[in-house]
Amino acid sequence: MSCAERIRSRAYELGFSQVGFTPAGPIGDGEHLDGWLAAGMHGDMRWMENHRELRTDSSQLHPGARTVVALAAPYSPPPASMRRGVSAYAWGDDYHEVLRARMRSLAAFIAAECGADVNPRPAVDSAPLLERRVAVEAGIGWLGKSAMVLRQGTGSYFFLAELLVDCEIAEETVVQPDRCGRCTRCIDLCPTGAIVAPYRVDARRCISYLTIELRGPIPRELRPLMGEHLFGCDVCQQVCPWNRFATAPPSDIFQPRERTRTVSPLELLAMSQEEFSTTFRRSPVKRTKRRGLARNAAVALGNRGDTDDVPALVAALDSHDEALVRGHAAWALGAIGGKSA
Repeated sequence: MSCAERIRSRAYELGFSQVGFTPAGPIGDGEHLDGWLAAGMHGDMRWMENHRELRTDSSQLHPGARTVVALAAPYSPPPASMRRGVSAYAWGDDYHEVLRARMRSLAAFIAAECGADVNPRPAVDSAPLLERRVAVEAGIGWLGKSAMVLRQGTGSYFFLAELLVDCEIAEETVVQPDRCGRCTRCIDLCPTGAIVAPYRVDARRCISYLTIELRGPIPRELRPLMGEHLFGCDVCQQVCPWNRFATAPPSDIFQPRERTRTVSPLELLAMSQEEFSTTFRRSPVKRTKRRGLARNAAVALGNRGDTDDVPALVAALDSHDEALVRGHAAWALGAIGGKSA
């Protein structure tokens, strides 16, 4: 086995499903990023405007790096009975912590293979790096029209991660061809019309952005389109033909937490800070914070339209400690309508 093959074998043992290698250096997606930012499609994610040179050049992100080890880690797709509420990627433990621990193990293996310190830098979602383009350049998959990375036989239910090292790992990369063809299901069926063109997502309309990244009020015109989503959205993945036969990975390192998967909007609306912290400790869901999750719950209840939910919304309107939540509870009561509301 070559060095690259031994590294790939070790990565598989650690729970990664795909491994690719690409030289550290410029990443070929800078113009797309510039146009996206110029159009304001990043919304309130102002941090996306920072560190352009790091996002578009992995050698600038980690000086001395010579190779980027691109990795994919699978998680279970949502069954048909669980296709709203919390997005499937967030059902288990926080993937940042899980994947960083496994990449540290992989980095130690690479150092042993090279016989020297490789100065590793793991990156999982939070580093300023165009990781989807890195994954494409490393042969992990192709960029779908939903802007998700897709792979034949796997679909899109996987996390991306990168390990930057200062040793050269030589392997011929097989770039995956774009297999989306004429299909536009992700564009046509996006609830809020967030995929404004193939490969181009307006975050300001995306349910994942609205429920997770947006800190203030959700635009009123978008609330009725959000359904009962509480944290994230899987629709563009659920409707993708490449995910039609996606199954749970044989050794799922992201075991679902039943409480996270089944928590209800009513519970979230009434949840105290202590309950929130306990329920979502070491979970990706904690990112949206208690106030954001309760805001989302109010919108979900308004869209559900059940008059049985009116007392809970009235209680939130009367006594919730966050004005953001009270405002969305008022909107939900108006959406439900009727004398009691």
